[in-house]
Amino acid sequence: MTANITPKFQLELAKLEQTALLDLFEVDMRQLTGKDGNRGELFRFYAGTNELTQPIIWQGNRYIPFGIKAEGFEMSGQGASNRPTLTVINFDGFVTALSNNFEQCLGAIVRRRQVYAQFLDAANFKAGNRNADPQQERVSYYLIEQLTTLTQDMATFTLALPTETDNAVINKRTILVTCPWVYRSTECGYMGNPVADEKDQPTTDPKKDKCSGCLRGCQLRHNTLNYGGFIGVNKLG
Repeated sequence: MTANITPKFQLELAKLEQTALLDLFEVDMRQLTGKDGNRGELFRFYAGTNELTQPIIWQGNRYIPFGIKAEGFEMSGQGASNRPTLTVINFDGFVTALSNNFEQCLGAIVRRRQVYAQFLDAANFKAGNRNADPQQERVSYYLIEQLTTLTQDMATFTLALPTETDNAVINKRTILVTCPWVYRSTECGYMGNPVADEKDQPTTDPKKDKCSGCLRGCQLRHNTLNYGGFIGVNKLG
């Protein structure tokens, strides 16, 4: 899955080579319950495709091509790790919707699977792969500690080792360009007629009436005084 994004955040999809060490990511939200009462899902991503220009297959699972950038995963010599970050494309408001429904995805499990391409499933190659070995991987686990940045183009999550979040209080309010209020809640304050869907497209259908969480959503409803985001965030950096 790819999207038109700003040049500043253009992520080149990696070309698969036999000697390449791949970083496959899983974001497991199945232990989280959303505001809609439903449990989260398990998402698998990789910033590239296989030899067939199809999603990477590892251990029979599909890792969809997605703009993703991982930084800071090196271990610190002082014992505790750096706080690695995972930056992903906010394709079609995908991350915004997850953030609004699942409390900024705090506590979601992130698995980093490092695999040499030569051991990938045979399904990744035109001629198959005699060296395919599902046991040849290195797995590390993290928890989403903070949603650092969220804009219309991208989202950056700060991660921590599970042992580093024991008994810790995770910040519930992050400086975001989007509004954290539940639509039509007391904090939101809007109680009027249906106006637009979650993509700010006009609608009169109450079932489709949802807030995008962006300033535009409040503008369409003449409700900007209750906007809960920080408008100046997207001007930083």
